[in-house]
Amino acid sequence: MSKSPNTLTCRIRRRARLSESGMSLLELIIAMTVLTVGMLGSMVMILTAMESNSRNKTDNLATILDQEVMEKFATLNNYPKALSATIYDCALTGGSADSHLVSLGQGTYAAGGNGAVLYTSSTVPAGYNVGDIDWSQATPTLATSTTAGYAMLYRTCSGDNYEVRWNIMDANNPAAVAPAVSRISLLTVSARQTAAKGSPLGMLFAPPTTLRTLIESSQF
Repeated sequence: MSKSPNTLTCRIRRRARLSESGMSLLELIIAMTVLTVGMLGSMVMILTAMESNSRNKTDNLATILDQEVMEKFATLNNYPKALSATIYDCALTGGSADSHLVSLGQGTYAAGGNGAVLYTSSTVPAGYNVGDIDWSQATPTLATSTTAGYAMLYRTCSGDNYEVRWNIMDANNPAAVAPAVSRISLLTVSARQTAAKGSPLGMLFAPPTTLRTLIESSQF
């Protein structure tokens, strides 16, 4: 027995309404929850990448500043000297770059050199090495355009501020047989960021970057 046209029409309309029905409220909440969790995971990855990139930039600039001080000493003839050399940064003063008179005079091995205080076997904390610059000590005399010193506040061209410290030590054995035919000096330079561009606040934690080199003079 065939079904009436009216019955077929009602079934077709019912199926059409079912096929056009949207998501229920529960399905929508589940979908939004899954999407939110996925976005939070992506945000954590993005923030971690940004933090790593910022840290690498800070470390690279600190290393460059260490190298700049070392290269200044390396270009000197007949080192060591008791005078000073000039290093310029990007802090404009009176329309010109700011200058720093970096001290060149070295100290004896027994006295721990001149300039920034170094860690010794009795003072070095975990994570540092003997001979690293001790940043817990007071800042040495700052090098300015008029005063020679063993530290400087350096402004990079990107607007970041760094403090740079160095120590110069006569690395010769005091008991060496005289006359010495050469003179070896150990130069230790360390730099750390103190403030970022656009922020008047100091950095709460910025690990220093330390480099060392030996300088040999043929004048002895």
